[in-house]
Amino acid sequence: MDERTPHYRTFADLTHDQQDNLLAELYARGASLAELARMSGLSYSWLRRRLLKAGVELRSRAAPRESPVAPGILADEYRAGVSILAIAEKHGLYYKRVRELLLREGVELRPSTRAKPDDR
Repeated sequence: MDERTPHYRTFADLTHDQQDNLLAELYARGASLAELARMSGLSYSWLRRRLLKAGVELRSRAAPRESPVAPGILADEYRAGVSILAIAEKHGLYYKRVRELLLREGVELRPSTRAKPDDR
């Protein structure tokens, strides 16, 4: 390595204050909390706490995006007997999101069919 080769420090090499300053600067430039968490190796909640403690005013969360599939269609598929998991996979959605949309549509969910341990 010669003098022209830059020396890059890792996030962990920085002091706590330097880390907080870097995180605050990147956040101010538009980085999301999720991006900063991945970059720093900190959990989302721990990162959020550190930024707040450092006096950073956090941006409000974006409104949830609308489902790419009308919730009524999801409800119709579920009522026709399709499982939540199959609906999620078909439409490229997360299981939790499909379940949430079904509940908002007033759909009564069927009991889980997952295997349960024997009651012995």
